[in-house]
Amino acid sequence: MSMPDPSTLASLQQQCEKLLSRVQSLEDIEAIRRLRDQYHERVNEDAGDRLWELFAPEASLTYSGRTEVHGQDNIRQFFASFPIQAARQFIHSHVVEVDGDRGTGNSYLDGRPVRDGKSYHVVGRFDDEYIRIDGRWLFQRVVLTMHYMVEASDRWDHLIPLKTPSREAA
Repeated sequence: MSMPDPSTLASLQQQCEKLLSRVQSLEDIEAIRRLRDQYHERVNEDAGDRLWELFAPEASLTYSGRTEVHGQDNIRQFFASFPIQAARQFIHSHVVEVDGDRGTGNSYLDGRPVRDGKSYHVVGRFDDEYIRIDGRWLFQRVVLTMHYMVEASDRWDHLIPLKTPSREAA
């Protein structure tokens, strides 16, 4: 048996390294998409008070028309006072780019909040920055830009069980 040509071995090594890099990039993109999915899963499952857990310690958050919030503790306070529990959110077209331990992405929001006894249709866009800390992807920056919010003709909140203090006590 003859030894392979060193240039062939070097070429195979380069191909393997490229493939490993591509696989890592795809795994990172999938992990980031799962992060964005977890955000909306928590909203939709009435766990909006736990959204802060998905943010890096020095993260920032800007919801359309509101003051930017900095730091995980302030983000926790923001979500504790924001009426996110009576909302359902659906994300479309999540595009992600990764560069090492950082990434960027955007997705479109189709939301159904209920506020002051009225149901709304909301359309907007999330622009995100992500960071990997200790092997875990987190939000570094989230910016929500609202395109529009219009009142819906029918309310939906009575159709599903919402976890609210008034309903839990009943």
